[in-house]
Amino acid sequence: MNNLKKILKDAGITQLDISRELNIKSLSTVNLKLNGKADFTTREANNLKNYINKKLNKNYSLEDLFLS
Repeated sequence: MNNLKKILKDAGITQLDISRELNIKSLSTVNLKLNGKADFTTREANNLKNYINKKLNKNYSLEDLFLS
């Protein structure tokens, strides 16, 4: 998860951005997911990957983001 957090930080993507993009109502839930205390669903992980790739004009895979 460290790679994901680094990429998010470098891109200036906030937990609020993630909650809005993934339609997660609670910032504490986003925080738990980013810190590995709760899991992203497959759909959330794919949507987050697509959001990051679109915002940064990159082609990260799920492995690039979620395996550190």
